[in-house]
Order: sequence, then C-alpha cells, then structure tokens
Amino acid sequence: MDFSKLGLKCGIEIHQQLDTDHKLFCGCRNSLSDQEFSVTINRKLRPVAGEMGDIDPAALHEKMRNLSFVYNAYPMETCLVESDSEPPHELNRDALETSLTIGMLTNCMIPDEIHVMRKTVIDGSNTSGFQRTAIVGLDGKIKTTFGDVGITNVCLEEEACQILGSEEGRIFYGLDRLGIPLVEIGTAPDIRDPEQAREVAEKLGMIVRSTERVKRGLGTIRQDINVSIRGGARIEIKGSQDLRLIPKLVENEISRQESLIKIAEELKKKVFGKAVPQMVHVSHIFKNAQCNITKNSNTYAILIPCLRGFLKRNITPTRTLGNEIANYARVKTGIKGFIHNDEDLSKYRLIDEFNNLEIQMEAKANDTVIIAVGEKNLVQSAMNAITERVNMLTGGVPEETRKALDSGDTEYMRPLPGASRLYPETDIPPISLGREYLKKIRSGLPELIEVRKKKETKEMKKHDISDEMIAQIVNSGKKKIFDELVRMGFDPSIASTILTSTLRSLERKEGVDISRLELAHFERVLEALENGKITKEAIPGVLKMFAENPKEELDKAIKKTGVKSLADKELVEIIKKTFEENKNLFGEPRGEKVILGLVMQKVRGKADAKKVIQLVGEEFSKMK
Repeated sequence: MDFSKLGLKCGIEIHQQLDTDHKLFCGCRNSLSDQEFSVTINRKLRPVAGEMGDIDPAALHEKMRNLSFVYNAYPMETCLVESDSEPPHELNRDALETSLTIGMLTNCMIPDEIHVMRKTVIDGSNTSGFQRTAIVGLDGKIKTTFGDVGITNVCLEEEACQILGSEEGRIFYGLDRLGIPLVEIGTAPDIRDPEQAREVAEKLGMIVRSTERVKRGLGTIRQDINVSIRGGARIEIKGSQDLRLIPKLVENEISRQESLIKIAEELKKKVFGKAVPQMVHVSHIFKNAQCNITKNSNTYAILIPCLRGFLKRNITPTRTLGNEIANYARVKTGIKGFIHNDEDLSKYRLIDEFNNLEIQMEAKANDTVIIAVGEKNLVQSAMNAITERVNMLTGGVPEETRKALDSGDTEYMRPLPGASRLYPETDIPPISLGREYLKKIRSGLPELIEVRKKKETKEMKKHDISDEMIAQIVNSGKKKIFDELVRMGFDPSIASTILTSTLRSLERKEGVDISRLELAHFERVLEALENGKITKEAIPGVLKMFAENPKEELDKAIKKTGVKSLADKELVEIIKKTFEENKNLFGEPRGEKVILGLVMQKVRGKADAKKVIQLVGEEFSKMK
C-alpha cells in the first residue's frame, strides 16, 4: 500500500494506570480486590444535555440499548465515592505529580491551573454517568524514525469499572477498578505509516515506564488508535493491548475504509434508493425447513432493493459487508444474527425456502432478501438497525468507535463521541500549580529508559548476559531487582533468565499477574535453588504460587506445586529401577538416550537435568 497516496492519518492514545498508594479521588486501595464483593448496587443511566444543550451521540446510542447495570462493591477498594453517593475527595497529589512528569517528558506545555472536567459516559463503566478527567499537558511532541509526532494532550483521569460479565439486559461491573489513577496521552494525527503507529505506542509506553510509577501487568495499559484515509472518516479503534497487532489493525481499517468508499461509489451509480424496513412475517415458509435456526421459530423478512451481491463482499481479509451490518444490528439490539440470499444457503439447508421467499416478496434479480428469527419487537428493532446501516452505505465511511479484536480486525461498538460530552466538575476546585512546584518536578525528571539503557548495557555486559536479555530487563522495570539479586550473590545468568523468559511465559501462556511478585519472592526462590530444595524446572511453578498468594510461605508454595527436589539417594534409586525395567535396551544404538528420556519423565521438575544426565551416564559406564 502507498499510504501517502491513500492520505492516511493516524493518531494514538495510550491509557496507563498509575501506581499510587490510593485511588484518584478517595483513600481506597489502588488495586483489584482479592476478596469477595460485599455489596451490590443496581443502576440505570440516562443521558443529559451538555453545556451547549446537545446530547452526545454515543450517550444516545447507550440509551437506546436500555441496559441495567449491577455493580459489585469490595471492602477495601470501594467507598461512597465509587458508588457516587458522596462528592470526590481531594485529587491524589502523587498521581498529579506523575502525570505532570509524563507531560514534561513528552515536551508538553504545562497549564498554570488544573481544572477537572466531567466526560459523559453512560455505558455503565462509571456509576455517575461520567468520567473525571483533567488536562495536565498540551502541545508536546516526540521523535520517531519516521519524523516528529505531536502530542495534543496529556490527561489525568479515573479508570473505569471492570466488566465482569453480562446477561440479557444487564451488565455486571466491579467497582474495585473504578477510580484507579490513569494517565492518557493523545497524539496528533501525524502518523503516516502502520509501523510508525506501533513505534509511537512503543515509545509512549517506554516514556511512562521511565517514571517507575506506573502499574505493570495485563490490563494496566491500553492503546486506542484513530485512523482515516482520504474520502473516509475518523475511526477510533479501542482496546488494543498487543503492540504487535497495531500495524495490522491500521492496515485492516485502511482496507475497510477503501472497500466502503468503493461500495458507496458503486451504489450511487446504481441509483440506490433509501431502504425501508417493511418487515413481513414469513414463518409459514420456514416452519418445515431442515434448518434448526428457523424450525419452530417466528421468522421475519425484509427486502432491500439493488443490494444483491454486496453483502458477501470482503471489506477486510476476514470480514464481509454482511458481517459488518450484522454486528451493527447485534450491538444496537442484541439480535444474534440474520441470513441473507447472498450467502451459501446450502449450509443452512434453506435453498428452496429462499426461492419461495423471493417469489412471495417479488424480489428482482438484484434485490437482497434478509431473514431473522425471534420475538417480533426484537426482530423489528434489528431490521430497523439493518436498514439504518444499509442507508449509510452511500455515504461511505461513518464515524464510529470500533473494538479491536485479537485477529487484528475490528467490530462496531458505538457512534464516535462528540464534543458535547465535556462539562466542568463542580465538586473539585481548580488546582494552582506554582512555579516552584513545577521547577521541583522538572529538576527531578527521570532518565528515559532508552537513554538509561545505553548506560546500563555496558554495566550489565560484565555479567555475560545477551543484549536481548539486557533490553528485556531494562524495559520491564526489573533492573533494580536484578542488581539486588546479583549483589546478594546469586548467579546473574539464572536471575536474568527468571526475570525475562520465565516471567514472560507465566504472563502470556498462563495469564499470571506477575506485577504481584517482589524482590523477596525472587530471593526466596533462588535460595531454594541454591540449597537444593527445588530445581530450575520448578521455579515457574513456585513463582506462580507466590503471584497468586504473595504472602505464601516458601515451603507451602513448594508443597503445593508438588515439585520438591529429590535427594541424590532417591534419584539414584529411580535411575537404577529404570535400568532394571529396561535391560533390553542395553547394547541398542540409542539405548542410553531412550533410558535417559524415561528417567527424565519420572523426575521432571524434581531433579537438575545436568545431574540426571551425569548419573545416567555413570550408570551406563558401570554396565559396559
């Protein structure tokens, strides 16, 4: 793709949780609860007009969904502030200082006063119906290999509730996450290449980590991406957590916008009229069908003129226009899906039924017929949503917020929020930032990790550690822990492996929250290894136990993993028994390797591999 010809404009927003003693506007613990909830609160939220008298389109969208919200409150992480039953307390000054530090590190202009605002949000993620946010930096910039990228703003805001689950008409949230301090950094639309988008997100992540005052682990940082091309529209992609996916998300959104622009041009040439959701009850056609979807169900249909052939078109590598419209209807109404005559109807066993349906509805060769099943009012709402989205097709790309998927694709979430959703927070007075206060922060700005890394690489080279491991230790914020472990006399090679590949595997493959692991945990594990209580293979299991219960005693953690190290005498007995059971392998070309493999199966995690190889070799020598 030639991104300059396409007129690509892209911006990034990152949202990073801050590591403070308490929440942003109260004294509650700044963490997710490890206890059961103690109280539930039920709410419905409704939109109100902003300062200019307008209601935000995203808020109107949520109103149409007519959802109820259930909030779980926790003893140490929830108070009357989270439930919106009392005004916010004084703003957390540690969080303010960290956010100002980040503003300075991104070369922003710092305002003289901090004004907290309310941002309308009625998707249930805030009990109050708004999120508190304050601008702490404006008009900054960062350097990338593709050129400078502007920083429009740095904001300090409160984290939203944690979604726990949903059922028909209700969403369940946890109040433990609500109010955790969060810094948001937004760039100008200066990004001109998908790889540059990844680089910008990576650099902003590096900058916030350089403060050493941010949370680490799954869910503590998120990236939102704004994308548009010439002739398209601004699309906000929310919730990307994997930096590696960012280029793919941008490329797929470019493809989607290109496809929608092309479809709009073609439909205009066909003199595509406005679709009307004239729904027809057609259960009599489908009641005896071999399809479980329509069998014994209320089935309804609509006809859309001149759309035949379009719904099966791919607008991204993994998504058709039909998928796009179905998702729009599902988000708007909760309908599970629909079937149309552009699909392979043989997979539903509905070929004859659709032929009869087209005859009844007097469909022409270029008309699309769509069916959906369910309760009449629900299906009517879904058909209205389908025709609403179809009627947008001639306009090309509608502005909207989309959800990032693990596949690198996206799906519709809601309309793009407008400017009408911001208004002043009347419960918090402006905070004046004196010159001396800002001077003190500026004089103590931390070195950026990328600068620090160059210095530390030389220093860590003396430990004979690879450049890759050095980079991982520095970028993960584990350098101080590594230095302490080495100072205590532990093997630098083993310590670096634990702090890099072991922790990465626990986090990515097993979903372990490694942010709960502290220096003392690593110290105890390495001591146990030196004393022969555990083997290297047992280290991940013991660390996992510590992450799940940071106060667990070492011996109990080892016992729970079931990987207590074998004494030499026990190991020799296992080897001898294995030899006795496999005498037939002596003299075979690969006999020693086979027996070694059998022994390793029996002692994996309970004995050092090098020692096992040595003892098996010695036992074989005796047999010769």
